[in-house]
Amino acid sequence: MTDLPEDGGMPIGGWLSGAAISAEVANGRIVIEPFHHEFLNPNSYNYTLGASVLRLTSQEIDLLEEEHYEELTVDAAGLVLHPGECYLAHTQETFGSPTFAALITGRSSVGRKFVTNHVTAGLIDVGFLGQITLEVIVQRPTRVYAGIPFGQIFWFSLYGEPSPLYNGKYQAQSGPMRSRLHQDLARSLHSPLPVCIERQRT
Repeated sequence: MTDLPEDGGMPIGGWLSGAAISAEVANGRIVIEPFHHEFLNPNSYNYTLGASVLRLTSQEIDLLEEEHYEELTVDAAGLVLHPGECYLAHTQETFGSPTFAALITGRSSVGRKFVTNHVTAGLIDVGFLGQITLEVIVQRPTRVYAGIPFGQIFWFSLYGEPSPLYNGKYQAQSGPMRSRLHQDLARSLHSPLPVCIERQRT
């Protein structure tokens, strides 16, 4: 947690350096499994692409329903991703921290291949532990390989107690995890629905 300075000014803390990430892994406040020291950057860590991929096959996305996917595997020859398709992939690593929040982003070298490795879901809440699902889109047919450094994750300290810790529907996820938004909407049936959802159901 970020500490307040004695003079009552701005909180001390922020974005962790590579050396700080390594130290926090050593003391157990950041989990990276497996951890490879050579994947440390000046202020981030390179995550690698896992071997399981889901390709969206639903022709229409309905926020109240589950989507359909085709299960694919990235083998030794790689897997060609195609423009116009939507893929869910995952990190090989398991990440988590009871102390620091994290964000994922791309690597410049992968971005220069015109690969988007996540759409909007970049925030990793304090308390989450699991592999991270990636929403992948390409602009040209692109062959990807399991185990390649695919993006970066960085951690930052908090101002205030991290309470409650994350214990949501994606906790301990492994492999590419489909959206569970429909579960949130199903729970909302026990309370008044927004007008747009009420109209959808009638």
